[in-house]
Amino acid sequence: SPSFRRCHQGAAVTQNATTAAPHLVQAPTRHPARTPALLAMALRGVDEPVSVDRAIAPSIRAVAPQAVALKGVDEAVSIERALRGTEKGFGAAAAGAVPIVDLQAADADEQLWRAATTVGFFTLINHGLPATLVDEAFGAAREFFAQPEGAKHVQSPFAARMNSGYEYKSQVRPATGTPDQKESLQITARTAAMDGRWPGHPAGFEGTARTLIDEAHKLAARVLTLLESRACPKVDAGTLAGAHNLWSAGGQCTLRMLHYPPTEAHDPHQSSAPAVWRAGPHTDWDCVTLLFQRAGEAGLECASNPNAPGGVDGGWVAVDPVEGGIAVNIGDMLSRWSDGRLYSNLHRVRLPTPAECMPAPASRYSIAFFMQADKEVLIESETHAPITAGEYILHRIANNF
Repeated sequence: SPSFRRCHQGAAVTQNATTAAPHLVQAPTRHPARTPALLAMALRGVDEPVSVDRAIAPSIRAVAPQAVALKGVDEAVSIERALRGTEKGFGAAAAGAVPIVDLQAADADEQLWRAATTVGFFTLINHGLPATLVDEAFGAAREFFAQPEGAKHVQSPFAARMNSGYEYKSQVRPATGTPDQKESLQITARTAAMDGRWPGHPAGFEGTARTLIDEAHKLAARVLTLLESRACPKVDAGTLAGAHNLWSAGGQCTLRMLHYPPTEAHDPHQSSAPAVWRAGPHTDWDCVTLLFQRAGEAGLECASNPNAPGGVDGGWVAVDPVEGGIAVNIGDMLSRWSDGRLYSNLHRVRLPTPAECMPAPASRYSIAFFMQADKEVLIESETHAPITAGEYILHRIANNF
């Protein structure tokens, strides 16, 4: 396949692969708050199977091929950064809804492709993932987040190099420059990533999370398989699903439990943008994201990618919870892999409206599953230089935490 290889110990092991010719571009500018040494430390922790030479790559990107590979990654960050303070980034959502895709329909693949190639965000129904499991996971999340902040940090200390653990208002989106008004627990399904990070409360938390990860992974793999032949026509059948393995040494799939604490209201139709957001406008880093929401807890909104035909000019649309449905969006990794046949979707979580804060402000909960290719997988396409999925994710982390 021309777009799927795995790299071990710094050497690529091909699977009938050919490498796309790199394009000559200027080296990307690093995040001003990150130093080469810090990012090198992160690389050593996350990319253990990769050579030490790659671990110090951030300090030599200006002259190394990695600079070419990172061009597409930095373009995604630039899209977010360009939205800061603009009407395009912070305008109120218009009336409307994202497409609903019935996975039991005879034309499910066509429904999915149409939704993925237009707005890039849709809601799956009749997907087969048990509602009782989702309810159990939300119950566990509520109990965990109800604990004092210090207790949560002790039970699951956050490690950026592992993309795992508990964080409180520490994510700063390039689109806003201010911390998201949320706390989250990230569970990366990789060997040792959760050692010393599984919460002790509530009882049974780990078992519930692992079961949801298994089921979400199966569903995400099904979505990728339905999209694969048209999104990535040159890869072998099963390539996309096969690039994502749970609890392996290179696994990067992540379950993220999110809690948006009660906060002050903001009228989205005011002329001025809010000072903060529950989650600022952004694209996801992965191939596809499954998002579980609760009825009555609105706030998620999406817009098409600015690079897509007619992107964003059509405005923002609410992605309200659908009973039994799962919201799904295309991520940057699949957009790159597909040579732009699919576009990652912009989305955000707004502050509650004055009406939603009556009689008192309330919390919002959601659970996201990020289908991220294994870190040693080499993502190749005709329009971008090759990059490992591990390097891709690390660079996005460096621009957010």
